[in-house]
Amino acid sequence: MRIPKLIIPVLVVVALLAGYFLRMAFTMPTTNVSFAATGGKTAVFVVDGLKCKGTAGFFTRLYQNRPGIAAIETFATEHKAVFTYDPAITSPDSIRAIMEAPIRLRDGSERQVFRCVSMR
Repeated sequence: MRIPKLIIPVLVVVALLAGYFLRMAFTMPTTNVSFAATGGKTAVFVVDGLKCKGTAGFFTRLYQNRPGIAAIETFATEHKAVFTYDPAITSPDSIRAIMEAPIRLRDGSERQVFRCVSMR
């Protein structure tokens, strides 16, 4: 029995597309942290610098003691952070300001580690 020449490339393309769409459907957050505040609004940020579990954990700790932040979910593979916040206490602009503020590094220097690419 002979296999047509195009069957292997077609199967590879189908497998790649299936993997891509299944990843989108079953993406799990890298971090999922809830704080003491209660919130009713959600803001989604695409964050340059959010690359792995380590940077996602560091990013989440930036908001640990900030009033008005109820929860943060980070998705490192998508460079995305989803905030649940109390609009009476904080706003997306203040969340962004914390994100983009320079951070003191171990060598004593300061630099911007995270940058907001988009916000919705």
